[in-house]
Amino acid sequence: MVRLFKLLLCALTLSVGSNSVSSQDLSIEQVIVALQEGGYIIFMRHAIAPEELPTKATADEGNDRLERQLNAQGKRDAANFGESIRRLNIPLSSIESSPTFRTRETARLAGFTNVILREFLLQETSEMPEAIVSRLRSELNIRPESGNRLFVSHSGNIMAIFPDLFPYIEQGEALIVDPSGADIALLARILITEWENY
Repeated sequence: MVRLFKLLLCALTLSVGSNSVSSQDLSIEQVIVALQEGGYIIFMRHAIAPEELPTKATADEGNDRLERQLNAQGKRDAANFGESIRRLNIPLSSIESSPTFRTRETARLAGFTNVILREFLLQETSEMPEAIVSRLRSELNIRPESGNRLFVSHSGNIMAIFPDLFPYIEQGEALIVDPSGADIALLARILITEWENY
């Protein structure tokens, strides 16, 4: 049963070289079962963080550079996301975040510790140096030996790897990536508010 399901997952592939996306109907329940077994990457955009920058009076604790930060909804969503990951018994072997405040805040409010800051997750626009795109692509091709890797990143990184993604990646949305094939396989898109429904 597990092998059959793995083959089904591999049938949904995104060819990075041709920038073409083919899709197959996989339910979120099926994807969660796969995540419970491990070996995947959860490539996530940070939770809701308005464009308006805070002032010294409104900045969250630790936001010394007055960067974008999560609003009340974003904070609730991040906390619920973390609770859902634990409730669903989805193992995480590593939590890797862009160094920005809003990505670190997403991981912290989700209750994750030992967060690794990664410069290759930092890019915030789709105009990315090829060296960064190449590094990110190579990381998305590394299959975890156990559990799953969680990347908390930005729309620029995500759209640089998946330029044909439609609709545009939402704040808090996660792409479930299977790194085991020759190409990066996109298995599903899960909104941050959807995890708690399963």
